[in-house]
Amino acid sequence: MCDKKELKPIGLFGNDCCMKKFRIVAALACAAGLASCGLIEEAEFRNNDAELWSFGQDLSFFSKYGVESFVLGEEDSLIVVSPLLQGRVMTSTYGGAEGPSLGWFNKELLALKNSQFDKSQVGGEDRFWVGPQGGDFSIFFQGGSSFTEENWTIPPSLSLEPWTVVGRSKTQARFEKEAEFENNRGGKYKVKAEREVSVLNRKHVTDILGIEIPTGVNIVAFQSFNKLTNLGEKTWTPDSGMLNISVQSCFNANRKAFVFVPYRPGEPSELGDIVRDNYFESTGASGNRLAVMPDYIRFKTDGKSISGIGISPRRSEGIALSYDGANNILTVVTYIKPTGVRGYLPNAWRRNNAPMDGDAISVYNNGPVSKINMVADSFYEISTHSPALSLEPGKSQFHLQRVFHFNGSEYDLGLIAYKLVGISIGQLRGETDN
Repeated sequence: MCDKKELKPIGLFGNDCCMKKFRIVAALACAAGLASCGLIEEAEFRNNDAELWSFGQDLSFFSKYGVESFVLGEEDSLIVVSPLLQGRVMTSTYGGAEGPSLGWFNKELLALKNSQFDKSQVGGEDRFWVGPQGGDFSIFFQGGSSFTEENWTIPPSLSLEPWTVVGRSKTQARFEKEAEFENNRGGKYKVKAEREVSVLNRKHVTDILGIEIPTGVNIVAFQSFNKLTNLGEKTWTPDSGMLNISVQSCFNANRKAFVFVPYRPGEPSELGDIVRDNYFESTGASGNRLAVMPDYIRFKTDGKSISGIGISPRRSEGIALSYDGANNILTVVTYIKPTGVRGYLPNAWRRNNAPMDGDAISVYNNGPVSKINMVADSFYEISTHSPALSLEPGKSQFHLQRVFHFNGSEYDLGLIAYKLVGISIGQLRGETDN
């Protein structure tokens, strides 16, 4: 594996950004035209193949079905964020209104005004999440209930309740929300959640990743700065339960889509398992969908089989990639790794004898839950997680995640992947394992 470039931070609140003139009028006009032409058909809500909706179609969808949202960005690199849906990035594009829409979200749920937001997957390319999702102190299971789909409930502040917009510019928006959570043992938390979403231009991408991006490659990139403050009167401890911050990113799955997670090599006795793949079955649900190479993990994300994997903080290199060979899209997800040895909370729905040995990165592939029901939304999800937060009253912690989308020739995309993590275009296509 080649030497990886250090992923450099930039100003978290954009003070050092020199923004170009904003050009969204044409995109909005095109979206309005799409809506007036009636291109949104209720029978086509599901994304079950490799063909992506256009960004303009998704803008008209939000307008038609009353999903409060607005566009951030410049020129053809655009994202849509929604205060109604907790300030999440719904989708993005590198091609303006006519370009492909790169995020996955549940169109059927939003269009039908389904009340089951607390039970269903809304999706979005970048959404704020609070954990733990699994373990004895899970905030998704209440009153000592067992870990089953019937008992799983998303806290309202993460699903039903809108967030407040407290600042906005052409390329940046800030949101906040005060919320209360209760864990499976009855512990209660009062918090203030804040997030700032910023669109990154080509220079930012080059500076952060530390590599030159070929001029023929299309780019859209953004980051979310996510912060959690303890508004309660007690310190969060391992005995009473702690929270963490996650950022979850949903993308469109197809038969040519794979996720790649570089990992730190070393003996399992020192660093633990390379990958955890028993999220849904004790024997491991990933089967032949998962391949462990000498320096990276390859995981098939076709939306055809429910499965998931996790990578521990001792193994994580702070980066994951996905490659959509059907649409020539390379996606890079990074997060800021904290220093030192930190405990991480569990994500999997199971009792855990090591409650502080959770994952730093997790990948989920959606699919049918049984052979009887062969229909499922076609998406996959890459999530990054902060350590467990032991916050005193009034104290805060943050988690920063970035998403980079690249579109271009196979040669150029392979060059970017190789410079970043040493993965060649042949390996991205799954043609070679070495």
